[in-house]
Amino acid sequence: MKPSRFAILALATIATCCNQLPSETLQAKAPTDCCDNADGALDAAAFIFATSPRSGERVHSGFTVTGCSRTFESTLNFVLKARDGSVLASGHATGGGVNGSAPFSFNVAYKLTEQQVGHLEVFAEDASGGEGFPPPRNIIPLVLNP
Repeated sequence: MKPSRFAILALATIATCCNQLPSETLQAKAPTDCCDNADGALDAAAFIFATSPRSGERVHSGFTVTGCSRTFESTLNFVLKARDGSVLASGHATGGGVNGSAPFSFNVAYKLTEQQVGHLEVFAEDASGGEGFPPPRNIIPLVLNP
């Protein structure tokens, strides 16, 4: 069976498009890149930018979470949940910045018997008592390997 002209054209178009994309657009920025604050936009905001692992990435116990943040007392909280919503791991880490943005990194260990989709939530508590913007929160869906 010969492929149709449409199928050949579609494949050629996809190949051409994908070959022209700069490699930087296909990879997450390094934590120090997202902390670049040359314009001062991040000076007055609490934020968490988790850059690794990326959405949908396959991870194993002990995986490393990296990113950039500015939070109250440089404290980050995390919760790793299984497909059914049960908590596989939780805790806090210090890193990132207080008076400006800075990189952070921490490890997450968990126990599982079968591969499944879960999610990691990285967040900061609201130290303002609700007076400011909502606290920063990243939710990253992951494929969790035993």
